Amino acid sequence: MKRLPLFTALTFAGLTSTAHAADLMSAWQAAQTRDPEIAAARALHEQATFRQEQAKALWAPMVSANGAVGVGGADSRIKGAEVPGMMSDMTFKTNVNVGALTRASIGAQKAWISPEREAQSKQLELSAQIAQTQWQQAQQTLIMRTAQRYLDVVAAEQTLTILQRQQKAVQQAAAEISKRQAVGDASVMDVQEANARVSEIRAHVLTQENNLATKQVAYRQLTGQEPTQLAGIAKVDSALVNLADAHTWVQRAKQQSPTLQMMGLQQAIQAQEAKRIKAGNAMTLDWVAQAQMDRLAGNGAYSSNASNQMTQYMVGLQLNAPLSTGGMVESREREALKQVEKLRYDQEAAELQMEQQVRDAWQSLSTAPARLQALSQSEQASKARLSATRQAHRTGARTTNEWLGAEHDAAQAELAVLQLRTQTLMDQLRLYAASGDLGEAQLRQLNARLK
Repeated sequence: MKRLPLFTALTFAGLTSTAHAADLMSAWQAAQTRDPEIAAARALHEQATFRQEQAKALWAPMVSANGAVGVGGADSRIKGAEVPGMMSDMTFKTNVNVGALTRASIGAQKAWISPEREAQSKQLELSAQIAQTQWQQAQQTLIMRTAQRYLDVVAAEQTLTILQRQQKAVQQAAAEISKRQAVGDASVMDVQEANARVSEIRAHVLTQENNLATKQVAYRQLTGQEPTQLAGIAKVDSALVNLADAHTWVQRAKQQSPTLQMMGLQQAIQAQEAKRIKAGNAMTLDWVAQAQMDRLAGNGAYSSNASNQMTQYMVGLQLNAPLSTGGMVESREREALKQVEKLRYDQEAAELQMEQQVRDAWQSLSTAPARLQALSQSEQASKARLSATRQAHRTGARTTNEWLGAEHDAAQAELAVLQLRTQTLMDQLRLYAASGDLGEAQLRQLNARLK
């Protein structure tokens, strides 16, 4: 008796999960938490924060401390020294053959003028911008992949439904023709033709069942949800967005496309690399502060208890000016500049390809209403022809082959409308993605067009 409430709860949970999976938005939200590709992109995006910190740290003071303890020796001689008011031309000698040596030093250095650090800092900042753009592109890619797999399942289900309806009609026709042949109202050839069509449509149905199973697996892997009771594709004839002209979409894509933005950032990073290489032979100026103390005590030639202590310190500027690198820096700089030129041409080629993609998607969308209207009219005409052919076959005015051909043509017309509706919905997302405008708002628009 105690198992009944548990069974009821599990059943309710399963129904809730099914209802949750029927929404495109919930499928996308589930994919965000499950898809490993978006998780990897999120990790890269989070790395951008550390790169920005590294760019700032390049200009922060560098502080170091050193200490040493060991056994050492020293020998020094000063000649020509003078003690004021006493003696002149004196000689001082110190010596420690073996003694205890201690050394301590501390220093701080902060770059003030450093072209190389400037280039490195800019590279890190540009790299952080690339990570941000990659994250935007990854989100758009996930939206496209989720919508594609969702619509793949929906289209496969509706295609299977159409084929099963055709299969049922063909089977009924075959049964009717067999009965008529038994009473002499149909020929053996009619029966053979009907049986051939039954076998043919059965093969199509089995193939489509396999295709649907494959699409369902892909959907389940992405979202972790069962693809049951998904909202179907509604009529999109009057639901198309009000498209701007193709030139506007092309310009928007060139300005906002994540792909083109990343290529521009990569070109800028390579340009900074050329500057960094050139800066390897440039003058640098640093703020420095240093202090050091050495102490040595032990037995020497002049005393059994000799000691020597030296303390040094300084605060000021340190200038470094390389004189020659033998041509290595200049050669590497020219090589880096050629890479910048190559990336610029790559970006131009990508812009041409992006323009073609945008214009293809725009052209497809701009003619979609007319094509959908034409295919819908063709579908209606095919259904009317099928009805008339059925009636004419009963009176003997049409052959069995014509009847079954009309069944096939009606199903194909319905499938053509379904395919164009699916393609139109995806073309809208592709156009938004190419222009860099694809986001949750556009996905909600698509979700609203599902019934």
